[in-house]
Amino acid sequence: MKQLLPFLMFFSFPALSQEVTRVPVSGLEKLLHHPDTALVVNLWATWCGPCIKEIPHFEKQARLLKGQKVKFIFLSLDMEDAYPQKIRQFARRYKIHSPVYWLDESNANKYAAHIDPRWEGSIPATIFIHAGKGYRKFVEGGISEAELKEEVSRLMK
Repeated sequence: MKQLLPFLMFFSFPALSQEVTRVPVSGLEKLLHHPDTALVVNLWATWCGPCIKEIPHFEKQARLLKGQKVKFIFLSLDMEDAYPQKIRQFARRYKIHSPVYWLDESNANKYAAHIDPRWEGSIPATIFIHAGKGYRKFVEGGISEAELKEEVSRLMK
């Protein structure tokens, strides 16, 4: 058993050490531009109840579509005091394995227009993007598992 413990710790460590990458407003365009890949970007915060409710739906779709040309991204809109420790702990607690970013800007007026000109900053929100196909859809508010599955299907067609 003693020999098995280091082995198990080695393989479980990546799941426990979710990275949280800081992204400035100026980096949003690069983050959201993947011409050959469909993107599903979930905008959320650790304190947002409706956000927490829908996270498992996104992770389930990410698992089901692993290996396909779709990338799921979680973009945290938490305040600076949550970065990175609180966001990392949250990602571990809710078993988020998709990439997690933190938007380094607390003023919604500065970033909302970069995401969608009609967006007023409420969360949860989701962006579906396929630059190569000219597809972009912004959904403000919560999204059910069925709605997410349907929209991802449209995105990947």
